[in-house]
Amino acid sequence: MLKTKKETYMIKLRQTLILLCFLFYTVTLYAQTQAVTGTVTDNTGAALAGVTVGVKGKKLVAVTDANGRFSITIGNVATDVLVLSYVGFQKREVSLNGQNNITVLLQPATGNLGEVVVVGYGTQKRADLTGAVSTIKADVLNDRPITDASQALSGTASGVWVNQSSGQPGSDGANILIRGVGTLGNSYPLVIVDGLISSMGSVNPSDIASITVLKDAASAAIYGSRAANGVVLIQTKRGKKGAPQFDFTTSFGSQKATDLPHQVTNSVQYMNLYNQALANQGQPAFFTPSTISKYQDGKDPLIYPNNDWFSLIFGPAYINDNNLKISGGTDATQYMVSLGYLDQNGIVKNDNSKRYSALVNLNSRISKAVDFGINMNLIHQTQNQSWYNGSSNGMITEVMRALPMYGTYTSTGQYAGTWVNVINAQINNPYSMVDEGLNRGIGNLMQGSGFFNVEPIKGLKWNVTGGLNYGDGQGEVFDPLIYVFNPLTGAQQNQVGNGPPSRSLTDSYSNNLRTTLYSTLSYTKTIATDHSITALIGYNQEQYSQRSFQSYTEGFQTNSLTELNAGSTNPQVAGTSSAYAIRSYFGRLNYAFKDKYLLEANLRSDGSSRFAANKRWGFFPSFSAGWRVIEESFLKDQNIFSNLKLRASWGRLGNDQIGLYGYIPTLSLGSLYDFNSQITGGVAQTALSNPNITWETSTKKDAGVEMGFFQNKLSVEADYFDEQRSGILQTLNIPWIIGNLTPPTVNLAGVNNRGWELSTNYSQNIGKLKFNVGFNVTHVRNKVTNVLTPQIGTNVIEDGQPINAFYMVKATGIFQTQQEVDKSAKPATNTTAPGDIKYQDISGPNGKPDGVIDDNDRQIVGKPIPTWTYGANLSAAYQGVDVSVLLQGVADVQSYVGGNLYFPFFNGAGITTNWVGNTWTPTNTTAALPRLLQYNAATNNYMTSSFWLQNASYTRIKNIQVGYTIPQSITEKIKLKYVRIYVNAQNPFTFTKFQGLDPESAVGGSQYPNMKVFTGGITVRF
Repeated sequence: MLKTKKETYMIKLRQTLILLCFLFYTVTLYAQTQAVTGTVTDNTGAALAGVTVGVKGKKLVAVTDANGRFSITIGNVATDVLVLSYVGFQKREVSLNGQNNITVLLQPATGNLGEVVVVGYGTQKRADLTGAVSTIKADVLNDRPITDASQALSGTASGVWVNQSSGQPGSDGANILIRGVGTLGNSYPLVIVDGLISSMGSVNPSDIASITVLKDAASAAIYGSRAANGVVLIQTKRGKKGAPQFDFTTSFGSQKATDLPHQVTNSVQYMNLYNQALANQGQPAFFTPSTISKYQDGKDPLIYPNNDWFSLIFGPAYINDNNLKISGGTDATQYMVSLGYLDQNGIVKNDNSKRYSALVNLNSRISKAVDFGINMNLIHQTQNQSWYNGSSNGMITEVMRALPMYGTYTSTGQYAGTWVNVINAQINNPYSMVDEGLNRGIGNLMQGSGFFNVEPIKGLKWNVTGGLNYGDGQGEVFDPLIYVFNPLTGAQQNQVGNGPPSRSLTDSYSNNLRTTLYSTLSYTKTIATDHSITALIGYNQEQYSQRSFQSYTEGFQTNSLTELNAGSTNPQVAGTSSAYAIRSYFGRLNYAFKDKYLLEANLRSDGSSRFAANKRWGFFPSFSAGWRVIEESFLKDQNIFSNLKLRASWGRLGNDQIGLYGYIPTLSLGSLYDFNSQITGGVAQTALSNPNITWETSTKKDAGVEMGFFQNKLSVEADYFDEQRSGILQTLNIPWIIGNLTPPTVNLAGVNNRGWELSTNYSQNIGKLKFNVGFNVTHVRNKVTNVLTPQIGTNVIEDGQPINAFYMVKATGIFQTQQEVDKSAKPATNTTAPGDIKYQDISGPNGKPDGVIDDNDRQIVGKPIPTWTYGANLSAAYQGVDVSVLLQGVADVQSYVGGNLYFPFFNGAGITTNWVGNTWTPTNTTAALPRLLQYNAATNNYMTSSFWLQNASYTRIKNIQVGYTIPQSITEKIKLKYVRIYVNAQNPFTFTKFQGLDPESAVGGSQYPNMKVFTGGITVRF
């Protein structure tokens, strides 16, 4: 149809107006569009790479680079609002208000529900976990003087008891127990480092990104075998996309013992005290008035010394730790290279250890469907310690035996003894024990692994990981020939030590190799929006082999020649090897409905070569459920909870930690026999076997609740747990009539651990002040069940009692009068008098007293395993200054202090100052200690009794750290990204009633005390 001229004109007019409007709008839009640049940092001033920067209500998005910088083109700087988000940090909205260059500070997220947690063979969101899991991040470890990764867990996680029983360099790893002691054998958890079975000591603490503790069956069952004691997963640090970044940290400091014995160091006082003890026993004085008088009048300190041997042998020690990290990468490949050097002296003279470490982690993506990675960790460590008694741990015992009248050197420079007649004819000069001889160890560890992942279709992932752990060690112990000399006459007195009258060298070498191969196939699918399913199946195989060799020879000409070839007599050699393997099949199924109702099942089947073929396989299932109540509609409009989740689990786990080949008869070669006066070599069975031994099993139950308040600024997590261990692998006591044979291993008894744990954490930002307070406590009751025959000694294992409960006579006080002694029960073989310890008599007929104190009066009087363990942490930061405090403690635990460190004159040893003026006398009847007597095992006062059992509960300030981060505006002027200086105090204060040495060491059964460590350092990023 033809249009009129007027219609045609109107159409053209409308088109022209539309075009003009469009042009006007475009020009206006262009005029308002501007580029906004900025920098994003965390609360320490460090740049954050990978932060997503968007515009509210629009689809514009940018990402910060390696220096935390971004640039984004927006519509209107006057009205637009930027939205910044980053994993682990609070989302933040920023109004531009006309600015086109800004600096934005992101605060760490106060809640952790979105946190991704490392679990067995994968990761999960914390909100979706149905098991009991604790996670410790790298910031808990940063810049602390931690020399072994095991120390990092102390006080930081509920349900985890960390006991550092020794501060000796190179041997200061802590014992880790998860929810108590669950078995009569090895109770330590399985440790996995970057997917491979390893140890806490095999990784530099500075290289750790996170530590995850799997405590219940639901979380640990995927590792079925050996997971009965819990699992510790360590993830090392990885590189991130960005330009190369260098981080260097160095610290220097000093160490000293948390406590040492306080010994009487005045020789005359020592002699008088010893004579007093003999007088109390009705015996004549040992040290004559003439000897004492000569000592009082003597002026030459070499002949008449008053030596404080603990001050001479033990002293402050140096520590230096250095770490350099280089990281970076592209979209496709990221890398991390870390180098570390730790130089630590011990508090015992000439005791030291050095550790060199290297870590290389590489991740690379070949395509959207394929990626691979390589991990390599190397450790080289040396350790030097006293040759005497095999370790520096024994030096406390030896120094206690060194009396104050023992000299250091004679006037001619020889090792001195003493001219005084002493109780112990064997005089050992402690200087000779630390300056002579050799006790050196060298260890190498290498852990390497490689993996690749393939995702052929969305949600389906195939992983293959292979790795090896290799370790070797060399030890040399050279026993020198040393004599001490009379400082007055110069005459030779005796040989130091109890070895042969010749110099000898023991040289040993061992190596081990563990190879691991595992593969998993997982599939994740969401069905109809509400149903989320993740399934995983896998295969695992490990092989372990070990070989050791030892050589020995004597006849060295001097103490300075310590090479094996320098020995000339009595050469000996020995060597052995062993191997075992394990094969496993496992699977896991997770189901979530509307992200509210969570179910998980784990199945694992393990075959161990430690058992006979028909007993080899064990099946370990677990089932758990969770209910995220916070997602229910009836909680949507409330303002009390920001998180509420209930969970429960049941599962069965296994333990195969026994010696090898216990199920088959083994023969010992090299035995010598006398046939018709001829020495002939032979073969003999020296150990009994048990073909029926099989898996020790643990059935675990757990119920927990997780709560969050005030937008998860306050979080509370509580668990109740019950573990029943059955078929515990233990050696069986056998009568001597069978012969001198090693008893067999049997599935013998049970142990029950029942308790609860609670952890809380509160984080808050008030203006520029940020603070965090956390507390955790665990209560565990432990008892033995199903023991065939009680194992009785100073410690006992019997039904219904805690493991290794203290079993001894119970002290009820100190006798005050002879009349009280006469009418009371007392040991039949000992002389008892006022001032001696009195005991409870329980062993007569029908449980009535029989008037005699003997072994039949022993009873349970304490336990070496704490009922309570707890920890707390406090941190605060304000304008670059940060402070953190960590404490740890245990309660309801006892430790026995009797023996060389506490009993006076123990086998000729010294006496501690707590006996001076604090013993019972007719005029000091309220004294805490009995009358002073020379030690003798048959003496009434030194019976193994509860009198010498002390409360070893303690609270220890584990670490105090103060740091200052220099403002970025200053560091940028010297081309640095981040600078922080700090000071640390580790173990500075301990609160305890324990009167022995360090209570933490005492509970762990060590004599080498822990260290107080004071360090200062600097961290630089460039």
